[in-house]
Amino acid sequence: GALSISACGSDAKVTPATDATDTSVATGDTAGAGAIDCKPVKAGELTVVTSLPGPNFWGTTDAEVDPDKISSGIEYDLATLIAAKCGLTMKFRNEGFDAIVAGQVAGDSYDIALSQVTITEDRAKVVDFSTGYFKSDQGLLVKAGTAAATFDDVKKLTIGVQASTTAEYYFTSGEVAGWTLDNTKVFPDLSSAYAALNAGQVDGIVIDTPINLGQASQSEGKLEVIGQFKTGEEYGAIFGLGNGKKAIFDPILQGLMDDGTINGLIAKYLGGDPSTVPFIDVPVATATS
Repeated sequence: GALSISACGSDAKVTPATDATDTSVATGDTAGAGAIDCKPVKAGELTVVTSLPGPNFWGTTDAEVDPDKISSGIEYDLATLIAAKCGLTMKFRNEGFDAIVAGQVAGDSYDIALSQVTITEDRAKVVDFSTGYFKSDQGLLVKAGTAAATFDDVKKLTIGVQASTTAEYYFTSGEVAGWTLDNTKVFPDLSSAYAALNAGQVDGIVIDTPINLGQASQSEGKLEVIGQFKTGEEYGAIFGLGNGKKAIFDPILQGLMDDGTINGLIAKYLGGDPSTVPFIDVPVATATS
């Protein structure tokens, strides 16, 4: 039957240690550039929420956490393009990832959240999701030269995952038949997981394929994504539950997908095409309860 992932997703986010207020930055004057009435929560502005760091999605591979230092990235550019369609100036702020996906960020305090959020049934009970705009399976990042072509090969490795992610659920919960990996280490955030890989404390890190491709692209050839696990996940934008924003922004997102704009952003920033990463066959994902 269908696999329902509870309170998790394939999202690499670090909850900011500081208050999220007063961290908005503007991208520049796009007001007047569009004709769609996007009914912004603040006149003249598209208010966007994300959770930093988001390498290649918000900022560079340096994984910036200061909004004032971010002026590029897949979702940054996407938000800017959406704002232009609305005739607004894009501004964004940093919020805790857990709060975003739990619907704890007040729905009337932002227009759209773009934070590499995997669409799940459980999350959709507390927030509205856009149509999926980015396919994301689970990639295996290793030090260059590490080989793992089969799931049996992967079982011989020590794998690191981030807490509250799809990878943790699949590999450690025991709820997905055949997917359990005994040698798994769970890290509180992705930065810690990557540090453990570089230090040789784990053999590989499993997180969204595009996120791992971004990490590999900044490693000067020291790291590579050698395979991925098919989970059929997609990223979606988040809106306040039932606030009507989905009906406004879905057509805009769909248009940017249909005209190739989003694929162009992916190609520009990822340094690799997720579709070229080979899949590692794993047992059929069947819930045991």
